[in-house]
Formats: sequence, C-alpha cells, structure tokens
Amino acid sequence: MILFLYNLFIFLMIPVLITRIIFKSFNDKDYRSNFLNRFGIYNSKADNSIWFHAVSLGEVISSVRIVNKILENHDVILTVSTPTGLREANKIFGSRLKVVYAPWDFILFSLGFFRSFNPKALILFETEIWPSMVSIAHSKNIPIILSNARMSEKSYKNYKKLSPLSKKTISKISIIYTQSKSHASRFEKLGAPVEKIECVGSVKFDIDSSSRESSSNNSKPFILAASTHPGEDEIIIDAYKNIIEDNPEIGLVIAPRHPERAYAIKKLLDKTNLNGRILQEIPKDIANESIEIINGTGMLRELYSKAQLAFVGGSLFQSNGGHNIIEPALERCPFIVGPHMHNFQDILKLFVDEDACLQTDKNLDVLSGFKDLLNNNSLRENMSSKAFEICLENKGSTDKQCSGIIEMINKKEVIS
Repeated sequence: MILFLYNLFIFLMIPVLITRIIFKSFNDKDYRSNFLNRFGIYNSKADNSIWFHAVSLGEVISSVRIVNKILENHDVILTVSTPTGLREANKIFGSRLKVVYAPWDFILFSLGFFRSFNPKALILFETEIWPSMVSIAHSKNIPIILSNARMSEKSYKNYKKLSPLSKKTISKISIIYTQSKSHASRFEKLGAPVEKIECVGSVKFDIDSSSRESSSNNSKPFILAASTHPGEDEIIIDAYKNIIEDNPEIGLVIAPRHPERAYAIKKLLDKTNLNGRILQEIPKDIANESIEIINGTGMLRELYSKAQLAFVGGSLFQSNGGHNIIEPALERCPFIVGPHMHNFQDILKLFVDEDACLQTDKNLDVLSGFKDLLNNNSLRENMSSKAFEICLENKGSTDKQCSGIIEMINKKEVIS
C-alpha cells in the first residue's frame, strides 16, 4: 500500500517534473536531449548488464574507479540525472559503456528501463535510494548494492519522516557499503539489518594525486573558488576586491558547480568593474590578465594543483551541504569551507581535527580565512601536508567495495 501511495504521488508530480526540466533547459539545452529516457523509453537495448546509477557530476567522477573495475568483467549501463553528469560520463568512458538518463521513479517508467536493459545487478551510488527502482530489482531477485553510501543527519531526518516507506525500501538492499560508522548507524536506525552493512570508508580517497604544480608557472598566483553556487560568487568577489587592495598580484578563478552559470557570473563582475573572461579550457597563463570563470567540467583537479589556496563551494548556505574536499587535499592545495558541510560531515571532521583545513563560521570569515592563508606560508604548507597525509591514511575503500560487489554478482550468476 505504501509503495502504491508513493507511486501515486510521483504520478501526480509528473507535470511538475516536466516543467522543471523545461525551465532548466533554458540554461542547458541538454536537459531536453533524450527526454523520453525520463519516462523509461530508450532507443537501445542490452541484456545481462550491471545497472550503475550515479546521479550527477560529482558522483560520476567519484565512482570512476569502481565502474572501471566492474567493466573488466561485466558490461555496464550507467544512468545519471543531469546533463553535466551525462557529458562527463561520456567524456570519461567513451564507448566502453552506455550512458543514459535514469527514469523518473514511477514504477511504469522504471519497468521500462528493466525491459530495455534487463540488468543482472543494480548499484546505487551514495544516497540514490529510489523505492520503485529498488522494489522492481528486488522482485526480480537481482543483487542491489548501495555503494559508497552516506546518510547525513539532515537526510536521516527526512527519511525518518517517511519511515514505513524508507524501512521497506532499505530492507530490500542486498549490501550497504558505508563511508563511516555514523552513516552506518543511521542506516541501521532506518531499518537496514546490521548484517547487511559494512563500513569501508570513502572511495573519494582513492583518487591518485597529480604532481603539485607550482603557481610560479603562472605570472600570477591565484585563489580558486571551486564548485560555487548562486550567492557564493558574490561573497567571493567581494572578498577578492578587499584582498587585492593589499595583494594586487593575486588572481581569482571561479569554477561554478554548474558551468552554464559562467555567463551570470561574468555579469556580476561587469557590475563591479572587474575584468573577467570565460574559459572552456585552462590556459598556461591562467589568472594572468583577468578574473577567470570556468565554463566546463573535469578541470578541478588541475586547477587545485595550480592554485595558491581554494574555497570549496556549496558550503556557505544550508541548502547545498558542501562538496568534495578530498580533491584539494590530494592536490596539496590548502582550502577553506563554509559552515554547512552536512553532506561531508564525517570526512570534514578528519580534516578539522588535524587542523588540515579552515572552516568558517559565517560568510564574512571567508575574507579573514583568505587573508590568514595568503599571509602565512607555513600555515598553508602545514595545512596542505596534513590534509595529504589524511588522504593517504584513508585509501583502500574502492578495492574493498569492488571485491564484495564482484563476488556478489558472480555468486548470483552461479546460482542462476
């Protein structure tokens, strides 16, 4: 009954979902591409593949190692929900797998996906727990794996409000690989059997670091504002205007979370009489002439490796919950985050406890954080060294998860 009511709600929401896609497509026309995928309609077929769902850009990038490992022995259908995720997945994997939009979680749409691709296992990445999707997979007796699972306190409270549906859905998952013990505890409270939960850490630590590029390769060292959201850009630009009064040699690079926002940020700069240019790729002389705005994906690691210091966005306002702080740590780039990091609470604690990053209590502290780091070379060096060591100490989650996933899939195939 509860699943029926859930599907009735999704059915009634379809006009809203369609309208949302139309409005989003004004900024990114790729929201309109392959639109029928959202209804579970696909122009290709497959059989006996692994269905791997990674909702957006960040999840696609973080899941690369796991997907690559699975591809060694199995075909994969990768689903995403956003155009940035779709483009990045196609760029990373090319023809090695099929990338499509996931269907909206109405049971008939999800059944359409199963009819087209007949997956032999379902892997959901991080917090993508969709009742209809999980229910159909469970009814077909295929393994359901929640990989790199996280359940923030905020998400836990939301799932708790729908306890009957959450418990029923989570209990159907075959194995949950959590990033920390606190995440594991929240899943258990929501109804996951303790024997189905394994705490293995985060795969984000397993990305190889590139060699740190000295900012001396550019005539101007720069501050990187990474993965910013609306409202954060204004704060960063105001802080930068203050900084260049005493540090005119410092440049600024803004890489918005959603690249299509580059033009809106350029308009902000125009209003402040600051010069800015939009880039689709990283030039050798980045930050040499003006404030740079990145209109593209897949460039953050290189930018972190070049930057003097960074601000990691999505953290100044509660609605966003923060973004990946392991990338700057691996690139030995000292970084600042805002007060709202509930999506990465446990990971952030590792860094805060070791003084391996700066976390501001309020928006105005971004400026003082920038100044503290710019004016103290030893602080920057100590912070980046500690952050890098934390990353080295927490590697290994990918191998643990892949071993378990492949063993479960192989075991199922033998039984079948």
